[in-house]
Amino acid sequence: MLKSIFKWLGIVLGVLIVLFVLFYVVVYFSTESRINKQYDVQVQQIQIPSDSVSYARGKRIATNRGCLGCHGNNLGGVEVFLPEGSPMGTLVARNITSGEGGIQYEDSDWIRVLRHGINKENKSVWFMPSHEVAHMSNKDMGDLINYVKHQPPVNNVVPKKELKPLGRVMVFLDKFPLLNAEIIDHQAAFQDDIIPSVTPQYGAYLATTCQGCHYPNLKGGEAFEKGKPSLPDISSTGPVGKWTEANFITAMRTGKRPDGKQLSDDMPYKYFNFTDDELKAIYVYLRQLK
Repeated sequence: MLKSIFKWLGIVLGVLIVLFVLFYVVVYFSTESRINKQYDVQVQQIQIPSDSVSYARGKRIATNRGCLGCHGNNLGGVEVFLPEGSPMGTLVARNITSGEGGIQYEDSDWIRVLRHGINKENKSVWFMPSHEVAHMSNKDMGDLINYVKHQPPVNNVVPKKELKPLGRVMVFLDKFPLLNAEIIDHQAAFQDDIIPSVTPQYGAYLATTCQGCHYPNLKGGEAFEKGKPSLPDISSTGPVGKWTEANFITAMRTGKRPDGKQLSDDMPYKYFNFTDDELKAIYVYLRQLK
C-alpha cells in the first residue's frame, strides 16, 4: 500500500514538473519575442531649441516628469529597480549622458525613445515610462530634449540589465511593466503647444506623471516592491478627494497631509517643481476623476 502511494506521488510530481517546464518554455519564448520585437515607426521631426530659456524649461519638465528621480540630477543613472542578485533580474536606470557607460543619441534618437519607448535598435527600452511623456506637446518635448542632450558627460557604467526566470514569468503575466512600447499609440498626433490653464484637461496632461506609481486610473493598488505599503487612491474616491486645494498644495510642497502626518518617503514630492497653478490644475483633475 505504502509503495503504491509513493508510486502515485512520484507520477504526480513528474507530471507537475513536466507541466512547469512546458509552461516556462512558453513563458521564455513569448517574452523573448516581445523583448526582441522591432517596431517600424515614423519618427517625427520636431524643432529642438538651444537657448537658455528653453533649457531652463526643459530642466523643470525633466524634474516634474520624473527623469531626475530615476536618472539622477546629473542624469548619470541612480535608481535601482532590480538590484544585482534579485530573483527577478537586474535593472538599473541608465546613464543617459554621453560619458563612459552612457549613450550617444542624436535628436531623432531622443524623439524615438521619448515618443515611442524604442531604442536605436527599434526595440522597446526596459521599464522606461515613455508612455507617461509621449503625449507631451512638441514644444515641451523639444525643451526637454534640449535639456537632456546638453548635460555634461558623466562616467558611470551601471550593471548590465538581465531578466531572470521569475522576472520573465512576471512580465508574461503582465505583473511587471517591462516593455512600455507595447502600450504606446505609435500613430498618435501631437499638439505643437499646450497653453497652461487651471483646468481638468491641463491637469490630466500633467498628471500622467502620477500613473507610474498610482496606476493608470490613479486608484492605487498593490506596491511594486515586496514589503512596501500599498499605493493610495488619489482620485476623488480616495483620501485626496476629501482634501481642499490648499491641503493638496501644502502636501505637494511640504509632504505634510491635512492630518499632520508626513507622506511616505516613497512619494517624490521633494523632486517636483510645479507652479501653484499647475498644482491647482492637477487638483481639479483629480477631484473630477471618478
